[in-house]
Amino acid sequence: MPYPIIGNVPRGEDYFGQEQLIESLWYRLEKDNILLTAPRRFGKTAAMYKLLDEPRPQFLPVYTDLEPIETAGDFMVELISKVYQKRQFQRIINRLWEGSKDIALFFRNLPEDIDIGGFKFKVREATDMPVHWKSYGERLMDLISGEAPSLLLMLDEFAVMIDNIARKDPEEAKSILRWFRAARIAPETRTRFVIGSSINLIPTLDTMGLVDTVNDLYIQKLQPFDEETAKCYVDKVFESQGVALSTEARDMILELVGAPIPYLLAVLLSIVIDQNHATGALVSPDLIKTVFDEDLLGGRTAASFRHYRSRIDTYYPGWEGDTARAILRALSRTVDGLEEQTLYQLFLKYSSQTHSHKTEEGFMHLMHKLENDFYISEQKRRYDFFSRVLKLWWKTNYGFQGE
Repeated sequence: MPYPIIGNVPRGEDYFGQEQLIESLWYRLEKDNILLTAPRRFGKTAAMYKLLDEPRPQFLPVYTDLEPIETAGDFMVELISKVYQKRQFQRIINRLWEGSKDIALFFRNLPEDIDIGGFKFKVREATDMPVHWKSYGERLMDLISGEAPSLLLMLDEFAVMIDNIARKDPEEAKSILRWFRAARIAPETRTRFVIGSSINLIPTLDTMGLVDTVNDLYIQKLQPFDEETAKCYVDKVFESQGVALSTEARDMILELVGAPIPYLLAVLLSIVIDQNHATGALVSPDLIKTVFDEDLLGGRTAASFRHYRSRIDTYYPGWEGDTARAILRALSRTVDGLEEQTLYQLFLKYSSQTHSHKTEEGFMHLMHKLENDFYISEQKRRYDFFSRVLKLWWKTNYGFQGE
């Protein structure tokens, strides 16, 4: 029975309703490398953990979070350290130091129980890897390319790392992207990669003229639950907690949440169940509405939603950010979204541009970027927020800002 996990990554039976996604990822990994995209708290990391926890026999998975990484050298240290944790690959990592007797001896004398932090410190201290990361990377990929089981490297928040590196040294970011693509498409390699990203990697690379460095990846965009899976999830969570739930109350939950994003469902269900346990109150549609209005929109999801707002400042520079904020502000105040032409007029106003074919292309680029970053969705040239909950939160906090 699933439990609504809020702060940690749901694993085991708490990772619910994504069997088809996981099967699809394993199928794709037979031939392809994958770019797994989703906003934060949407299930991207949980999907990677599922691959990590329940690997197929032909793969040996390794997971790492790249968000803190700011240099190519640190990326390579992180990668080699994670691979070194797998006993099957320790002999390969030790071969990286062949040709340097002192370094090889140094690493042979490392204690077997050294933790990953200690190992990374030793690598930085004893080797020139931070400077000559590319040659080490090429050798590593060559050494592990034919191993069985095949190494499956799951690299979370790869786009954030690239953005971190590019802000310090654009040329280094280009260099690591081109090296990494060459490693993935090497003809003899059996290594597979799942690259996770909570910001839109494609537009980021497009502005750098480097989209070609990821054109080998199969793009898997995570989606909310379908209607039947969402109903089943809600029913099973309440059943697991021994709390009675009427069909009317369940339907109210799904109506209020809108697009059934697993994290938002888990937060709402957790609050409702806590209320029931604390007060014994019947789980009624009225209770659910009260909890939704008073706690969900203003309480436990606030940090997650603020991330959506703050990343506009980080990843939508200059007039692009001003225009994105204006579009989202306007959409948040509508009942069912706005037509494309109405939003185009807002684009012209806030970007201080005049109509032209180039301007139209800029508008569509921004709308695609907002859509791929899970702010908005489009149907028949009409746009609205992707998530009803995010829309209500945005209206409450930013819908009338500056007016």
